[in-house]
Amino acid sequence: MPDRAPANIASDYSTLPTRATPGGGSLHWVAVLTVCATFPLIFMGGLVTSHQAGMSVPDWPNSYGYNMFLFPPRLWIGGILYEHTHRLMGTVVGLCSIALVVASFLSRWAGRRERWLAATVLGAVIFQGVLGGLRVVLVQLDLAIVHACVAQAFFCLAAYVAVETSVWWQNRKPVASDERLQGYRLVMLGVVTVLAIYGQLIVGATMRHFQAGLAIPDVPLAYGKLLPPVNSDQLDAANWVRTRHLNLEPVTLGQIWLHFGHRIGAVVVTILVLALATLVVRRYATEAKLRWPALLLFALIALQLTLGVLTVAMRKPADVASAHVAVGALVLVTTFVLTARSARLYGWLPQARRAHERELDHHGAVLSH
Repeated sequence: MPDRAPANIASDYSTLPTRATPGGGSLHWVAVLTVCATFPLIFMGGLVTSHQAGMSVPDWPNSYGYNMFLFPPRLWIGGILYEHTHRLMGTVVGLCSIALVVASFLSRWAGRRERWLAATVLGAVIFQGVLGGLRVVLVQLDLAIVHACVAQAFFCLAAYVAVETSVWWQNRKPVASDERLQGYRLVMLGVVTVLAIYGQLIVGATMRHFQAGLAIPDVPLAYGKLLPPVNSDQLDAANWVRTRHLNLEPVTLGQIWLHFGHRIGAVVVTILVLALATLVVRRYATEAKLRWPALLLFALIALQLTLGVLTVAMRKPADVASAHVAVGALVLVTTFVLTARSARLYGWLPQARRAHERELDHHGAVLSH
């Protein structure tokens, strides 16, 4: 038999199409663009709530009878400015989501999973837009809270697509099973921290929409004590101080304890975030994709606590309160990305344990022979 294939056969094989290297490309960068567009949208949503402008444009999908995109800029005044620009920015995120779906079908390396993820992002942004519209049409405060919470979940979803379509994610080789077992603690701590942050954001959204942001007007104490009022007599005393000395509206016990619950949540989240970031820096610092989010978390949690204190101390200025919302979203999505990357490296416990047991069984079988 000849040592080499005939020249014509070799040339035919050389012209066969090859699958592109997984990860990156336009699909990844459109996903990154979607994430970048979502962040200012969340900040602008915070401005809408801080300025109580959610009903400044009372119709939807039009704006005072105009097509939303033809609404005259001369009418963008007061609360209308915040609500209308928030809608326009939502449209930008929607267009990015459409581009993401298109990019997933045009990508040479993307498969069914990537296309389904892109379609999920588009479906989520449509759902979020309809929620915002129904909040206006039905004048439902509860829908405003749901709208705020879904925005945070969408931010994480878009970030996951950006991470999952990266070259690092697609080409990362699995680690040994014993390393997976060691990484279990990191993954589980990340999951708990993400859930705690998301729960804290839900409480924060509820507090903001129920006008409880200044239900406790001093910090770190609560009306000069460790615990806020717990009965009607203490509530009357607190409201007397609010109306006579602080020029603030009276509040209910429910508002006070909602605010206090948000403070307790801040303590819990801070402990968890610092524990997660410290664990990464001390034991997994060689992984740059874990180290950098962990270092960023140290800065973000410090900034978030500062903004929270300033929001109360400065009587809740709209820009500071909205920045507090936006940085909270960054804390969530950074922790989420760190956890997702950790799971990509080390897997989940059942998967890691099964891999370790298979390796031990194989090793035992080899020794028995």
